Amino acid sequence: MKLQIGFIGLGTMGKGMVKNLLKNDYKVVCYNRTKEKGNDITHENFSMVDNPSEVCPGSAMIFTCVTNDEALNEILFEKNGIFQTLNSDNILVDSSTTSIEFTQKIYEECDKRYVSFFDAPITGSKLGAENGTLMFMYGGDKNLFEKCKKVFVAMGQRFVHCGKNTYGQRAKISLNLVQSLIMQSYYESVILALKNGVPLNAILEIFDNSGAKNVVASVKNPSLRNRDFSVNFKLELMRKDLHLADNEIKKLDLNLPLSKQISKVYDKAYDMGLGQEDFLATIKLLEKESGKEIRE
Repeated sequence: MKLQIGFIGLGTMGKGMVKNLLKNDYKVVCYNRTKEKGNDITHENFSMVDNPSEVCPGSAMIFTCVTNDEALNEILFEKNGIFQTLNSDNILVDSSTTSIEFTQKIYEECDKRYVSFFDAPITGSKLGAENGTLMFMYGGDKNLFEKCKKVFVAMGQRFVHCGKNTYGQRAKISLNLVQSLIMQSYYESVILALKNGVPLNAILEIFDNSGAKNVVASVKNPSLRNRDFSVNFKLELMRKDLHLADNEIKKLDLNLPLSKQISKVYDKAYDMGLGQEDFLATIKLLEKESGKEIRE
């Protein structure tokens, strides 16, 4: 009998994750608020249900991958939510990026019900989700994770234990903070070079063969050259994650001067109407404010 996995969220990342579970011979029962998003998945082991609570019966593990605390609260705690049917036969895995406080709330509710829980946010972009090369950073019982690792291996290549529950989310918030800072500093420096008359090809070659070389730019530069802002990771979601980082910085009373400014950049870009584009679209704000487009 095929192992059944419940999955909630067929967004940018979730759809690729589900397809890889199916490729690895798992049965997948899925819920998405917009049911039509599952119409293009025609695998015989795939089915859609009408309510989140329906993914739990018969599922060894249930994965959630949604946009924010509010969406996760709806599918977990509200009418017809997962907690209506979740029990100790299930393992709950949240691969969303959400607040530490809400993750703690989920853990406490699971603990009351004797349900094992991992907060296991992901990184690797849409392409990584499609290719099964994601990295999971997880909080929870390491020994239990090893026992069910085969399911994660269907979707990812690297698995980092960050500590007890909520520590996966703590790590993910820091990761998205540094990615946003790297990208912003890189393209600000590109703008400086272009305004000073250095050709784009020259400065990108210099950066790519020096200490300025970085993975974020290596991934984004082909899209930059093509002016392609189609979504791998939405700007509005990065903005949300940076506000989560702001909350942690304030809570810990840290003086992180660059980090305190980056969410303001994303707020401005969001106000320009760029929220539904890839977070590479922050360069449009840079271009507007500098009067210089990043082009050949």
